[in-house]
Amino acid sequence: MKLNDKGLIYLDSDRMNAIFDCVYGINGGQNSSTKKLLKDRQFNDFVKLLNNLQEYNYQYRSLQAIELSDIFEASVGPMQNNSDGPIIWCSLGLAIKELYGMRRETLKSLLKLVTIRK
Repeated sequence: MKLNDKGLIYLDSDRMNAIFDCVYGINGGQNSSTKKLLKDRQFNDFVKLLNNLQEYNYQYRSLQAIELSDIFEASVGPMQNNSDGPIIWCSLGLAIKELYGMRRETLKSLLKLVTIRK
């Protein structure tokens, strides 16, 4: 697994898509490339970590997470306003942003790599 200079998994389009393929949980409907990546223990543990941070953000930091909705709208595309989906996606985005210490623009450019839709 390729790591960045902080020892965190390098985020590219394959990994970003796999992460967001697991936006509703690590066992929820992954495509074949996600399943392949999840066979790597480090990546599997990493996604579990992100899902735990996501859950915390969803439960306790929804205001901070929803502040990222404009970034998601601009990069991932329109989101339904009548469901919990946007806050769940934004909670995962906030987890990534904070774990990696990213600026909003860096997160936005990474989100443009996400082609998976749920």
